[in-house]
Amino acid sequence: MDESDRPASIAALAALERFIVDNDDLLQLESMIGRFNIFDALGIARTEIRHSNFLAFILDPAESHGQSQLFLQALLMDLLKAAPPGLRPLSPIQIDGAELRGVEVRREWNNVDLLITCRDPSFVIVVENKLGSSEHSDQLGRYKDVIHRNFPDARPLYVFLTPDRSEPSEEEWLPYSYLDLYRVLSRVRATNENSIGDEVLVFLDHYLNLIGTRFMNDPTIDELCKRIHKNHRQALQLIWDRVGTPASGTAAEVEAYLRENPLWNVFYRSGSSVDFVPTDWTIWLPPLGLDSKEHPQSWFVMRFEAFEGHLDFFVEVRRMEDLSRRRAIVDLLLADGTKFGFKRKQKGEVKVKDSYTRVSSREKVLTWPVDEPPETAIVRAAIAKKLNELHPKLHGLTDVLQAILKGTHKPLVTAAT
Repeated sequence: MDESDRPASIAALAALERFIVDNDDLLQLESMIGRFNIFDALGIARTEIRHSNFLAFILDPAESHGQSQLFLQALLMDLLKAAPPGLRPLSPIQIDGAELRGVEVRREWNNVDLLITCRDPSFVIVVENKLGSSEHSDQLGRYKDVIHRNFPDARPLYVFLTPDRSEPSEEEWLPYSYLDLYRVLSRVRATNENSIGDEVLVFLDHYLNLIGTRFMNDPTIDELCKRIHKNHRQALQLIWDRVGTPASGTAAEVEAYLRENPLWNVFYRSGSSVDFVPTDWTIWLPPLGLDSKEHPQSWFVMRFEAFEGHLDFFVEVRRMEDLSRRRAIVDLLLADGTKFGFKRKQKGEVKVKDSYTRVSSREKVLTWPVDEPPETAIVRAAIAKKLNELHPKLHGLTDVLQAILKGTHKPLVTAAT
């Protein structure tokens, strides 16, 4: 070690010691998420096929949990309530209290993660479970074709199950989250605790603890993480720099590509995401952002975000000083963003908050098998393709945004109906 590096090394070791020794928040966090869990012990906490196996077990009336149709009825009711009327194979009223006859629950049937069929009342539920991977090879469209060929007279409900209720590529699929699943199973457990066997309760509790601490937001865990990050930022940064995260390698490639390209300016990079805008925007973007940890110009950003198995792109408007100007910008982009290259999949009205608004859909620009990280050349080629499509369409957006900020933009007025 060079003598000039010794003070920095000593400071880094001291930060790590404080992180380990003087960190009651870390102990509390570990007590919440570190308790014994059978799914962790078996190494299947984030394995899609094992989650699908659990769901098949708990939903199958013929399985050994001894609860007949209890879990299946509860989930079906929630799915039917969540689905738009046009996607429902039947109404929740038809399911409520009904005796389901001829139920079959199948795993990996024609590569479908979970298939539930019922003879009376007649329905087909198709569940595609995406925990760490992403869509590929038009699989949702292919699954629809398979169902149509094999169940030509049925009206199926297609369910896209993800941790964060991600938007599926096909409109006919209902987005559904692990939070939704947690809510349904927790309600069934609480209501029927005295009638569910002890062994099944333990198994169910382990599963609820797993998805409750790993795949969904918890205010207590969020607050602990924020305090740990605030008080031990130096140690955490050292760990990230030395070890990284599953997505950090891909995010680093994204950042390197953007910084090497003079057309783009990087505002910020976390372990898994990169926020950026065109470089020439930094000349006119006013410093209106309210987030203390972010660059004041970064109230409008484009983002690449890396996950285990896919790289996403989306556009976000963040907190601003002037709420009326912010709302005008958000409304414009939700209505006309496609003209500027911002893709939108979901239909209908979007609930707009005055904090963070994603004005485009998450667009997967690259996917790969979870256990096979992509090569640098493949990542860069995917980024280049997306940005080469996007950049020419942004020229018109510059004038519109500046006009809104100056108060000179005249929004389109639609005729009253």
